[in-house]
Amino acid sequence: MPSVPYAELHPSLGGLLAGVEAEIARVWETESGFLNAAVRRTLSGRGKRLRPLLTLLAAESAGGAREGTIRFAAVAEVVHTASLVHDDVVDGALSRRGRRSAKAAWGNKISVLLGDYLIARAFIRLAEGDSDDLALELAEVARQMCDGQILEMRLTGRIISEDQYLRIVRAKTGSLFGLCGKAGVMTGRGEAETAAALQQFGQHFGLAFQIADDILDLVGSNGRSGKSQGKDLRERKFTLPLILAAQSGRDVRGRLQAILKAEKITGRSLREAQQFARSTRALERSWEAVHASLGRAREALAGVPESSAKQALLALAGERFPLPVMQ
Repeated sequence: MPSVPYAELHPSLGGLLAGVEAEIARVWETESGFLNAAVRRTLSGRGKRLRPLLTLLAAESAGGAREGTIRFAAVAEVVHTASLVHDDVVDGALSRRGRRSAKAAWGNKISVLLGDYLIARAFIRLAEGDSDDLALELAEVARQMCDGQILEMRLTGRIISEDQYLRIVRAKTGSLFGLCGKAGVMTGRGEAETAAALQQFGQHFGLAFQIADDILDLVGSNGRSGKSQGKDLRERKFTLPLILAAQSGRDVRGRLQAILKAEKITGRSLREAQQFARSTRALERSWEAVHASLGRAREALAGVPESSAKQALLALAGERFPLPVMQ
């Protein structure tokens, strides 16, 4: 499953994404000293920029990206990055996007404040444009992301249900992807029906992306992942492949429960969990869930007017689905 070459998706993406990067850079260029260096290091990581990409393509499918589109695309990436900074504090993660996390570099206290600062700057920038409705919707998405994070924390160390897992993923990942689709159409001055369709597309696409990321966290991605293999399990998080494996019988469930409750999750325990995921077809079923979500994303675009941007979105949720090894 190759990563997506953005330049081949749509002819305008190169210039538009360059505009998003310039907008993101404004966040650290307005500061000096330590804050400048910390924000620059945090925002210039090797992320996929999928949320800006979705925002831009949604706008292009509805009349064209405008200044407000570029602004929101950058704001969405800044909010997403802030959530990762906070996640790393909660999870005790020492690496992010292939390098040391903010937590590893500066500790918990500065990392929490850095994440707060990024969120504040994002909303300030959004308020500087004519985006009152989007600011309110982004605040609601931020609330949902917090809800998802809190639920995940409360359920850490347990074998959770598939419904609980999907609730977490929709809140933590699907909600922001959905708003990016809607915001792209709104800032591109498209129709309300198109905005609703792109919001659904984003929600389903985000769900597929997160499930795929969780699968690759468990079984690896041939060295292309930006996080260590088995990170979720070592943090006592139960993701879809192991949830489905646990449904296969009491013996497997009991052994997985023992792994979760062990004082230390070793490499041997990880290999055992991987084997359970494979032998019970849980891994195969998890990929089926990814492709089902991508199918629903494509279906959401059925009523969207034909355009090269719509075709790019269909490709992004089809043969060009990106290998989700970096968030």
